[in-house]
This record gives sequence, C-alpha cells and structure tokens, in this order.
Amino acid sequence: MPRTRRDVLASLAGVGVAGLAGCTALDAGESESDDPALDPALDPAALREVMELGSPAFPARVPVPIADSFLERGRARARELLDSCPETMSPEEVPNEAVRNVYAEAYADAAEDLAPSDADESPFEALRGLRYARGAAAMAKGTYDAAVGDLTEADVRDEAESVRADIESFRLGTRYLGDEPDRALVVYEAVEDLVAAAVRYLDNADEYGRYAASAPRAGELLDAVESARASLDGARHVRDRYLASITDPVDFTDAFESTASSLAGITEDRRAEYPEEGGLEAVVEGEGFDTEKLESTPAKDLLVETFVEVERGLQDARNGLRSRRFATALVGAHTAETHRRAFEDAVTAVKRGRYETVDSATAVRDAKLGALEALEAARSDGSNPHLTRRALVDIAHQIGRGDGYFRDDYYEDGDPRAARNALAQYATTEFAARETPGASAWVLGTLAAERGGVGR
Repeated sequence: MPRTRRDVLASLAGVGVAGLAGCTALDAGESESDDPALDPALDPAALREVMELGSPAFPARVPVPIADSFLERGRARARELLDSCPETMSPEEVPNEAVRNVYAEAYADAAEDLAPSDADESPFEALRGLRYARGAAAMAKGTYDAAVGDLTEADVRDEAESVRADIESFRLGTRYLGDEPDRALVVYEAVEDLVAAAVRYLDNADEYGRYAASAPRAGELLDAVESARASLDGARHVRDRYLASITDPVDFTDAFESTASSLAGITEDRRAEYPEEGGLEAVVEGEGFDTEKLESTPAKDLLVETFVEVERGLQDARNGLRSRRFATALVGAHTAETHRRAFEDAVTAVKRGRYETVDSATAVRDAKLGALEALEAARSDGSNPHLTRRALVDIAHQIGRGDGYFRDDYYEDGDPRAARNALAQYATTEFAARETPGASAWVLGTLAAERGGVGR
C-alpha cells in the first residue's frame, strides 16, 4: 500500500523515541493464536464502563494569547494555495493518469484539512495544525503547477533555501527574554519545537520522498517548504506575542544555558546508575526482578513504560544541548527525572506485590481512577503551573492509550491481555503524574539557584 501524504508528514515532523511509548504492552510472543481463556471476572460490560470514564482534557497550549487574526491568515493562505488550482486535472492538459490520480488525492487531502472541524482544540493546537493545512494545499498546487509546466523542482529547491535562511536568522535573533522562569521556559520550548519541526521538514524532504523526478515530486517538496514556513510563522508569532505581553523583560539566556548543562549532566549520571547494556530488560533485572516471572503481568509493562520515558527525556536533553535549544534540554531533563522517580516508585510497588495480576474489572477501574486523581492533583498544584501542565499534556495521553486496548480489534471482549495492558498504562500515568510537581520544583529551583537565588 503506498504511503499517504499524512504518513509522509508524520515522518517529516518526526517524534524521536517517543514512538516507543506503548510499544511494550503487547508481548512479542503473543498473538491471536494464543487464544487465552477469558476471565469471567473481567466482565466485558464492566471493562467498557472503565473506558467510558473518559480521558482528561489536557490540550497542548502555551501561556501566550494566540491571535485569532493569525490563525485566520494561516487558513487564508492555505485556501489561497488551493483555490489557485482546479479541483481536477483534465486528460487534455495532463495526459499522465498516474499524475492525475496523485493530484486528486492531494486536492482531497487539502480540502479535508480546510473543512470546518468540530474538534475541541486549543488556539495553540490550531496554530500547530496550520502547517498541515498549508502543506496539504501546497502539495496540490505544486503538483498541478509542475504538471502544466509552471513550476520546476529547481524552483522549489531555491525556495527551500530561502526558507532555511529565514529559519537560521530567526534562531540567531532569539534570546530567552521573559518575565518569570516558569512561563518563559514553556514558551521558548514551544518556540524551539516549532523551529525544529521547520528544519525537519526541509532536511527530511528528500529522505522521505514518495516520488522520483515528476510533478508530484515538485508538489511534495513544496509541501515540505510550505509546512516549514508555517512552522516558522507559528514560532515567530508565539515569541512576539509573548514579548509584547512583557513590560520589563529579563534575559534568561545564560541561566537557561548553564542550568540545562547542569541538569543534563545530572540526568546522565543518574541514568548511569542503571545497566547500560541489555536494554530495558536489563534495567528491570538490575532492580532484582526475574523478568520471566514478571512476563505477562502489568508489573513488567509498568516498569518498562516508565523507564522508556526516562530514555526519551534524556535524549531530548542531549539533543537540546547539542543544538543549543536550551529550553528543550530543560524540559527533557524534567521528563527524564519525572519518570526516573516514577520508575523507582513502581519498583517499590512491585516489590510489595502490586500489579502482579489483574483479577477483576474493578482493579482496572481503580487504576484508572487513581491515574485521573493523580493528574488532577498535579494540575491543581500551583507552585510551577506552566511547566507542570506542559509535562502533564504528554503524561495524560497514556490514559487514552490505555482506553484504546478496549477498542482494539486484536482483542475479544474480556481478553485479560487488554485489561492487563490498560491497567499498566493507567498505573504509569498515576506514578508519573504524582512526581511531576516535584520534578518541576527541581528544574526551576536549580534555575533560580543558577541565577543567584530563589525568586530571581
């Protein structure tokens, strides 16, 4: 099956090792042919009620007012691109049927992205989504213009270099100016993420290309260019709106750099306390567990899931330092430390005999309620609200992942594997959420110390 435009966009935007999260819940040796006996205690109706408890609303956002006019300009740009080409290609103007088919798909994708949506998204999520709408429209326009001879691949590559220069100029011109560290850190991490996405679109356009030299090739290159430009526009808007809200900005640049370096070193040292060789199994075994005995238990999935996020955070911290994205490095250190603490909590719980089995739907329900309560308690903590909430956005997704096991066609109703995997996700969420405010205090307390004292 050919990759769709959305597949390519996902590749271009990239997510690093975050994609590993959730991969451990299905044991490699299990399949439908295992046909486990359904446990009558895991009543399908009761498990569906667990799923229907819902997931918490943690939309991604930044503590900056996103202007409605900016969002409308982005949508108008996408509509302008799409409106500049016809809905269909005629055989007379483009005899190549394969090109016409690609164009039809691209046009339909763009029209879908521009259609009114009832999705309940935050303004920041809408801002991030503009790169998809604009990129989809550019794919259609580029394919059409190249097919009729109005655009060449060389033209698009010239445009890509211009956008790349704009990205570098923006990056070099951005310092960590802000009002207070908690807010500034979250704002600049979002800015850095948008800029990094812009760079990835351009860098990966060739690697993830679906087409050889052809009109669709020019289209997908223009897609990458427009997506990169949209990401850069978003980064500029977030930064500028933030700065406009501050009357007397403080320069956090040196403090962010030194704190990021310090905390990345600490997280590296703490990671070194666990086995480096042998993967996640070795980490679990290093805590004194027999992994064979833990096989097919929620306990093993809980231990592995929490440590996967330690690795992800550490990688973000390393990459952030290397690329001088210091807000990203600080958030990465926060992720690593949060989940390292969660892992240690999980080790203690498992050693006390918890999560060895799933004996009832009530146990699954209690695990989900525990996760929901932990998320709400962390969200209600007012000490460092911006960084804490930023972290909870990622953690809260695991609730939906747990619910997903009850929707997965892989399982029959009442299959104990679905309950086991869901319970592990809920427990991972609970442990991580409980540790989030403390990790926020650790990061921002270290930053305050680097600046010469708490409150500075």
